[in-house]
Amino acid sequence: MRDRVGRTVDDGSGLLPSDVLRRTGAEVAVLVLLDPAGTQLDLIYSVGMVPELAETWARFPLAAPVGISRAARTGEVVEAGSFRERLIRFPATASLPTADVEGLVAAPLWHPDGDGTVVGALSLGFRGHVPPGTVEAATGLAAYAAGRVRAAGLRHGAHVPVAEDPGPPGPSPVATLGHGPAVSAIDQALLETILLHLPVGVSVLDRDLRFVMANQRAAEINGRPAAEHPGRHLREVLPELPESFAEQLRQVIDTGRPLVNLDVVGPTPGRPGQRRWRGSYYPVHGSTPVGPVGIAAVFDEVPDEATVGVEQLTADRATMLTALDTLVENAPVGVALLDTDLRYLKINPVLAAWNGRPVGDHLGRRVPDLFPELGPVVEPLMREVAETGAVRDVEVVRAGRTYLSSFFAVPGGGGRAGAVAVLITDVTSRRREERRARRVQEFTAALSQAVSVAEVVAAVRDGAGPAAEATVAAVALLDEAGRQIRFPPTGQEPPSRWKAVGRDAVHPIAATFRADEPSFYPELEPLLDRFPDAADAIRNSPHRSWAMVPLRGRGTAAGVLVFGYAEPQEFEPARRDFLVTLAGLAGQALARAQLYEREHATAVRLQRSLLPSRLPAVPGAELAAVYLAGDAVGVGGDFYDVFPVDGAAGREWVLVVGDVAGRGVDAASVTGLARHTLRITAALAEPATALRQLHARLRTDPDVDRFLSVVCGRLRLRDGGADLDVASGGHPPALVRRADGRVEVITVPGVLLGAFPEVRLGRRSVALEAGDTVLFYTDGVIEARGPGGLFGEERLVELLRDAPDSTPRQLVELVRDGVAAYQSGPVADDIAILALRVGG
Repeated sequence: MRDRVGRTVDDGSGLLPSDVLRRTGAEVAVLVLLDPAGTQLDLIYSVGMVPELAETWARFPLAAPVGISRAARTGEVVEAGSFRERLIRFPATASLPTADVEGLVAAPLWHPDGDGTVVGALSLGFRGHVPPGTVEAATGLAAYAAGRVRAAGLRHGAHVPVAEDPGPPGPSPVATLGHGPAVSAIDQALLETILLHLPVGVSVLDRDLRFVMANQRAAEINGRPAAEHPGRHLREVLPELPESFAEQLRQVIDTGRPLVNLDVVGPTPGRPGQRRWRGSYYPVHGSTPVGPVGIAAVFDEVPDEATVGVEQLTADRATMLTALDTLVENAPVGVALLDTDLRYLKINPVLAAWNGRPVGDHLGRRVPDLFPELGPVVEPLMREVAETGAVRDVEVVRAGRTYLSSFFAVPGGGGRAGAVAVLITDVTSRRREERRARRVQEFTAALSQAVSVAEVVAAVRDGAGPAAEATVAAVALLDEAGRQIRFPPTGQEPPSRWKAVGRDAVHPIAATFRADEPSFYPELEPLLDRFPDAADAIRNSPHRSWAMVPLRGRGTAAGVLVFGYAEPQEFEPARRDFLVTLAGLAGQALARAQLYEREHATAVRLQRSLLPSRLPAVPGAELAAVYLAGDAVGVGGDFYDVFPVDGAAGREWVLVVGDVAGRGVDAASVTGLARHTLRITAALAEPATALRQLHARLRTDPDVDRFLSVVCGRLRLRDGGADLDVASGGHPPALVRRADGRVEVITVPGVLLGAFPEVRLGRRSVALEAGDTVLFYTDGVIEARGPGGLFGEERLVELLRDAPDSTPRQLVELVRDGVAAYQSGPVADDIAILALRVGG
């Protein structure tokens, strides 16, 4: 077996079942092994993965922040049930174009000897959410693969799995909380002073539950100076609090919902003994669409009021309320407090400004009275919160902005809610980024499925525009001669209506192509000044802003990606970089499609050269044949031939249809060998003898390592009909459609030629009368896959039986079109069909 380091074994060597995707319902399956040093993971098998992506992930570190690495490191089964969860937990892989993959499951490969070490991992990716039972299925497949790895003798390393620990202190995603643009308008020094001196504990933790900051009160409770908190894990600072507490905090991050008035009992280093701590924990959202980046905590000990002086307690609470009131007034989010009749008791300036009214206009008035359009949405929610104490979230779009509101109850007397509090965040930018991320994912998925240039152009038209928030996105391509650039005038026309400009023309698209640099036109005036010859077309266009980016595939520009906008735009640097990224994705897909079309065209021309240029005229019979090249690159092995038997005065003919295994130059050479050998042997001997001679030639030729299936028939014409002697080497059975519409399956025993040392071949004679038609075909017909599974022999028989009385030409075209209509997507395998009708 070839060295596998950094490469994928071509056929997987049976490491996973060939139908692993069908069994599991997955879109992608990946298998990796540890290298001998035990520090890297090598990709040894993948199915469903984009080839360019497989090359990128041929080798990657065991410590990589991806699900399959975590399974190999820890020995645990990793499940990310949806794209959102995968985006949060494993962002390094969430944006890769691996088909339409959202959820994933990764399972470790345990050493077959049972020594407790892990040798690799298996990962399954799914189009949607992970289906039930997948964890068990992945575990079973991993065990199967581990056994196959040992049987194949693959070299690999081993690793003793360890549970993931918190790791060393380091910078946190929310380490700059309060220092970003969102709070630039508030008094930063005042806010930090309030947080530092509040008489209650205030802490901020990141997604991994590491401290980002702790104020003085929190430091006293925790028994550690405030400066020693950042970077330390919650369990390190507070080891004796219940483990369930950490799980509850993780729920805040996972769900984005706050925990209000949560009581936790246990000692802290600064306060030994059993004590009760009451706190509220709120999610902290960053500027990215991956959910909360941390938690803000406000907490303190719940004292026994009988032992505390009433005056001191009142003073402490007054101080706390004053500080909190200042904090609310300066917070960068909207905050309001309403009574149980939903009248405003308090509102901070930020929310008042968002509402477009002064603070004083709100106080004492009900939400529906001030904002009638919001009443039907928020009033039932707030009443539910006031009555049940539940926390409710609602998202509202107002004046083009998107706001996320969280409503929660403020405890009052007698166990009932005393008021309803609302926290409102402007999530417009976040939602926009989420939409952009989703559209980019859809765009990359469409590009990964595009095979031809036309499909890439359609994917750009349908996907790049929405991703870039453009009115239109269109591809302009350099023609094969390299002299003209062709483009759709409005971005929507089919190629037949594309216009063309010379490569050297004074035109914005041509100029962008020549410069090989992006061009951005926020408004039309600079465009009109620079390209006066195109002024009329520019003015008549419905677009008022343009961006043009070269499409680079393999280092050189192949065209230009054009974005048009209905309104003037500001192409700030980040947006320009994003458009260049979209063009880069499209350029790579375009280069891949152009290479495919060149290679496919070459393969089709070579394949045609291996077939008869035209069929001979057979006296007393009609002939027709059709060949359909599959979608794969490379010359296929399907062939057919018809030739006379020497010395038979045109009364005896040989019909041959065959299929050489594999594709490419080797398959083409065996195809030529088979045709020429049978032209000699079948003209002199009966079909079975001719096939045995071909088998012997394949087995003795040291340059041949292929096998083939083939059916050979000798036709002897007679008055009013013909007799057909048939021999088959493992080929699908021929079909005879009688003149009255009945269809007979001509089954002949036989094995593949060239596959085994000995070959046994049977023969069968069939009498054909006037109007009878015999049909030979390759397995691409019956193995075409559609919504009902394989096309199959029964469906083919039914198609012939239901066909009207047809000429051979009409019959072969009927079969070809029937298979094409049934198959999902383009034709996967080559198809050769040959029909002969007696008495034509």
